[in-house]
Amino acid sequence: MSLLGPDDFELDEKKRKKKLAKDLSPAHQKMIEKWLDNLDDPSLLERLAELVGPDEARRRIAQRRRRQKRLAHDDLLEE
Repeated sequence: MSLLGPDDFELDEKKRKKKLAKDLSPAHQKMIEKWLDNLDDPSLLERLAELVGPDEARRRIAQRRRRQKRLAHDDLLEE
């Protein structure tokens, strides 16, 4: 994960999150995706928060849960 520079503190919260998320290495991105595959893991939030911060960790977990619900719903509709 990269650090924000002095110019980045002028950015609003959304733009800072985008910059930090974009700055994660591909290896970190893969690791995060692997962790998010197991949403029942009790240490998921803690491990994810270490990499991207608690707010971004909660956002990513919520986003994955919404995606899983949507996929499950779509599967039910197809049957």
